[in-house]
Amino acid sequence: MNEDPVRDILRTLADEDAAAEVSHQIEVRLRKEFRSWKRRRIVKRISPWVLMAAAIVLVFTFANRKDTMPTPRESTAVEPAVAHTAPLTAPVKPIEPASPRAPGGAAAGTPEPVEIVTDFFPLMDPAPPFERGQLLRVELPASAMQMVGLPVPEEYLAQPIHADVLVGEEGLPRAIRFVKIERE
Repeated sequence: MNEDPVRDILRTLADEDAAAEVSHQIEVRLRKEFRSWKRRRIVKRISPWVLMAAAIVLVFTFANRKDTMPTPRESTAVEPAVAHTAPLTAPVKPIEPASPRAPGGAAAGTPEPVEIVTDFFPLMDPAPPFERGQLLRVELPASAMQMVGLPVPEEYLAQPIHADVLVGEEGLPRAIRFVKIERE
């Protein structure tokens, strides 16, 4: 193909169209479209970078989040509050009733149960001020005694034991003491 005739035709068209002018409305529309097309191209070019930067910030935020959270400490046996006394105190004997029991109650010859209790062991360190609470009798595995530092032979770890738990008005356990009920 010869390029000269094509050039000649294009020059003739350019000369003819040079005198013709586009209406003002069409020019404004074309400029708006061109600018919006240019903005879309910039947004398309920038948006992957913005998304990548946001992803990197999120990754670093969550990766460093573990550093800002307190690390869990290794649990160690808590020293009992009364380390120099014997773990069990003297037996607590109930007061003798003044009159014999009713016929539906225990016979006069039946021995009364005796409770042997430890001192209270604090469960909160430091404990917030205590105003009111409840004393609850619960049954726990003997392994709970190890939590406060009392020795428990391995063969008794699964045995149930009685304990009195002091629960504060906010519902949190404050202290515990262990109870052994013996029949005389």
